[in-house]
Amino acid sequence: MFSYLDNGVRIFYQERGEGKPLVLIHHLAGSINSWKYVFPTLSEKYRVIEYDLRGHGRSSVLPTPYKIEDHSEDLKKLLQDLNIKEPVIVGHSIGTLIAIDYALHNPVNKIVLIGALYKAPNREPYERYVSIATTLGMQALAEYRRQQGEFSSTLIQKGWYDLVQVYRENSPLGYKYAVEGLLMAKDYSNGLEKLENETLLIYGDEDKLSSNVEIFKKNIKKLELSILKGYGHFLNFEDPEDLINLIINFIK
Repeated sequence: MFSYLDNGVRIFYQERGEGKPLVLIHHLAGSINSWKYVFPTLSEKYRVIEYDLRGHGRSSVLPTPYKIEDHSEDLKKLLQDLNIKEPVIVGHSIGTLIAIDYALHNPVNKIVLIGALYKAPNREPYERYVSIATTLGMQALAEYRRQQGEFSSTLIQKGWYDLVQVYRENSPLGYKYAVEGLLMAKDYSNGLEKLENETLLIYGDEDKLSSNVEIFKKNIKKLELSILKGYGHFLNFEDPEDLINLIINFIK
C-alpha cells in the first residue's frame, strides 16, 4: 500500500497482524524485503508495519538529501495516518538513528536497536560508495563491498542473494540522497540519556559497529544487550530466527 503524506512524500508500506503495534525500519539500501524472514513471524503476534524509507524501494525518490529528521517525520506522519500511537520501534543500521530520533520526540512503547549507530559514519567510504552506485549501479556496489571484506562470512554464505536483491530494489539516485542525509546526522550520544524507554540493543559479534556498545551502555538507562556470536551486521538475513526470538521475548 501507499501512504501519501502531507509533506509530499509517497511511502510504500505493508501492514499485517493484530495486537500491539510494532514498526520495522530497515537499513540503508534496504526495503521492506529486508524483513522478509522477520515480518511474517512477528505479524502472527503483533500488528506489524514495515515500510520503505523515502528514497528506497517503492517510496518517493526526492532530489534532496534525506536527513534523519526527515525520515523521522515521515514515520510520524505514516503512523498518524494509520492511527498508531506508542508503537514498539525496531530499527536496523540507519534505522536505529531514525528510531532514536523518533523516540526522542514522540511517545513509544519499547525500542529495539540492531547494529546501531549513534552518529554519522565516516564520510570517505560512503562518498566512494555513492560514486560506484551512480556510475555502475547498486549491484556493483554490493559486489564492491563484498570484495572489500565488509560483510561477514555468514552473510556471504547464507544471505548474499537476499542482500543483493534489496540493493537492486533501490535507485542509485535515492541511495545518493540517503547517504548525503546520513552523513549530516548529528551525534545522538548526549540525547540517549533522555530515552526513558526499555531498549534492546543487538549486535552480531562480527559487526564492526559493535564498538558502539559502550556509548549505548553508558547513556541509556534501561538497556538490555544481546551479542550474537558468529554473525555480522545483517542479522535480518544471517540469523533471523534468533533475532525474532530476542524481539518477542523483549516485548512480552
